[in-house]
Amino acid sequence: MSSRKRAIVIFLLKALVTLACLWWLSRYFDLQQMRDAFAGINPLLLVLAVVLHFLSFLAGGVRWWLLFRHVNGAVTFRQVWPSYYLGVFFNNLLPSIFGGDLARTARLYAAGMGGGALVSSAFVDRVLGLAAVVGMGLIALMFAPDGFENQLALSVFGLGILAMLPIVILAALPKWAGLLDAGFGNRWPRLHAVLACFPRYHAAPGLIVYAFGLSVLNQLLVVLVILMLAPEFGVHLPIFQFMVVLMLVFLVSSLPISLGGLGPREGAMMSLLLPLGVDANSVLALSLAYLLVLWCTTLPGAFMLLLREPGARNATG
Repeated sequence: MSSRKRAIVIFLLKALVTLACLWWLSRYFDLQQMRDAFAGINPLLLVLAVVLHFLSFLAGGVRWWLLFRHVNGAVTFRQVWPSYYLGVFFNNLLPSIFGGDLARTARLYAAGMGGGALVSSAFVDRVLGLAAVVGMGLIALMFAPDGFENQLALSVFGLGILAMLPIVILAALPKWAGLLDAGFGNRWPRLHAVLACFPRYHAAPGLIVYAFGLSVLNQLLVVLVILMLAPEFGVHLPIFQFMVVLMLVFLVSSLPISLGGLGPREGAMMSLLLPLGVDANSVLALSLAYLLVLWCTTLPGAFMLLLREPGARNATG
């Protein structure tokens, strides 16, 4: 099967998962109830939510810029930000066979920037984002009241830690990267360019700590958006219990099984909040409100396609 046909098949499978989840959620949808739920919400609250969500994207963009700059050389945030925001658009709004990571790296690669630096920085960027979600979820779990979701959350977060172990070993121990590079790098120069970047991250622990802090800030801003919206739709839960639920939802939505997380994200929120006594209409209204905020914040990323590609700076790999 050619790469193009494989991409189309993957796209269709993701579309199928998305449609299946939306069909399941449609059983709870009542147009009049949705109108009533949204009628009383303060428009300024939605505007504030969009601003906070944009700041979360900004924190993510700064994180990737710092990681990329470390292995690529001198590059400005202004050069990197349009590509990052374009990737956000592809990830969350455009039903495309191309992911956001590919979109953001391809734009900079076309401008002559190093492929190895782009791939390795996007890789570490993703790992730090996942680590922040798992870490925040485990901390929230320590303070959350006992409930059905605790055992489930512990299992999911435990699997998340196991999934990250090989990645952490590769990034944190340069000898492993060197062994892989010695075994495969000579055969595939592009792989060599990627693997050669990991020892440089290992040599900069301060950068990794700072980038991880930006990952936590990124997630906290999204949590704050949902916590602001929740009371407007009658969703009232202890904050740490709600955070456990949200971290699980974030993990589900990050899985590459649907189009932009649409469907599984809302389905996970419904599945986790219903057993906690939250009304189905309230959960669905909250999910739709967050989706509206997400799309409003994501849509400007499309305009990044109109900007000129950045000039290359000290490209490596």
